Amino acid sequence: MNQEKIDNRTILSYGILSLPIGVLGIPMGIYLAPFYAGELGLPLAVIGSMLMLSRVSDFITDPLIGMLSDRWHPNIGRRRVWVPIGTTVMMIGVFLLLRPSGEVNALYFLAAVSITYLGYTTLQLPYTAWGAELSPNYHTRTKITASAKFFDTFGLVISTIIPAVILSQAGAKSSDVMNGLSLFVLIALPICAAITFFKVPEPERRATPVTKIDTRQAFKLIARNKPFAVITITLFIATVSEVFRQTVTLFFATEIVGVDNIGTVFVFYFSTALLTIPMWTRVAERFEKHWALAAALIVVFLTNIGMYFLDYGQTTLFTIFFLIKGACFSALMILPLAMVADTVDIDTALTGERRQGLFFAICTMIQKFSYAIGQGLPLILLGFIGFNAAGSNGPQELYWLQVCYSIVPATTVGLAIVVVLRYSLTAERQKEIKHYLEEKESNPAAKLPVFLQPK
Repeated sequence: MNQEKIDNRTILSYGILSLPIGVLGIPMGIYLAPFYAGELGLPLAVIGSMLMLSRVSDFITDPLIGMLSDRWHPNIGRRRVWVPIGTTVMMIGVFLLLRPSGEVNALYFLAAVSITYLGYTTLQLPYTAWGAELSPNYHTRTKITASAKFFDTFGLVISTIIPAVILSQAGAKSSDVMNGLSLFVLIALPICAAITFFKVPEPERRATPVTKIDTRQAFKLIARNKPFAVITITLFIATVSEVFRQTVTLFFATEIVGVDNIGTVFVFYFSTALLTIPMWTRVAERFEKHWALAAALIVVFLTNIGMYFLDYGQTTLFTIFFLIKGACFSALMILPLAMVADTVDIDTALTGERRQGLFFAICTMIQKFSYAIGQGLPLILLGFIGFNAAGSNGPQELYWLQVCYSIVPATTVGLAIVVVLRYSLTAERQKEIKHYLEEKESNPAAKLPVFLQPK
């Protein structure tokens, strides 16, 4: 396969696996807590604590799977082999988490969430590294990431339509919504996984001279990769902020603004994100990826501040702010991962190894840790102040809900903006690295680009 020129069919076949994964975004981030608290009776603080506790194992499984996907080379492909494994584990987790039966307590919730997250790691981590390897080209990588995030966002749109349709039926409950969402995932996931498995080739391993280094050295080299450090810190802060806000969106929209059908608003939110993916791709090509990401974060910061001043009944203004956020959401999805793929080239130039799996393992671990904080912390805080998920809250509880939805996310996004502006791997520098790696294949004495040479 010519890695410089990848046809659109391959890019789409790669991206489609993100569709069923994207459907899980809504129930995991927005409906999960209201479902388990409002209908099954688990306290918000318990749910938040279990969500955070379930991430502890990620510090072992993420680097382990990342390194295994780099070093294990079965005949069917080192990335491809993980697709059926991850798909199976995730389907088991989804069934347990979204279709609970019997006694549902904190231990059951912890086990179901942990299995789902393990399946996500086993599937998503090698899959993301696979995408980074499909092309060494700076802009093609953005297109590959955009394809995955297009289907991911399309899945989010589907996950907002399904609840809207189900809840329009008389007597429908949140458990009916979870059953509908899980049914879609359990059908679509194996189909999409099969398309990616059979239609996307793995690039041949290049005979680049390799310097063997141990795991401790690997993490030291990653720590010295400043652009990687900058983008992962930015990704961590921005993800905590976005998930923190999303986790309490249902409560805020209902209690503070008085939105009747938040499901409909979410349909427009993710539809806007879907439609603006090409726009952010072009902006990144024109102004550099980190400048485009900074612009999106600035807009998110301003809309978060604006949400603080909303009063009950201002549903139109809330919807406008929400749609603006949706337009920025696509940038937060596609740009950081495309930037991570670029930073891996620095490591390859310095070490001779191609370790996309390890880099994306660290990236995925950071993302999942930030999801745990973003999901768990606001629920613990709301439980601490006495917020009632079933309603009947006083002025003090509503005030702190408003702070959690607007001021806290705005503060963290502001910090992310400061960090991302320190990113230094431009398109021109990535091009220099690519030329060096190509020359290195035939000339082991090729010199590193000046900006990578020790000072």
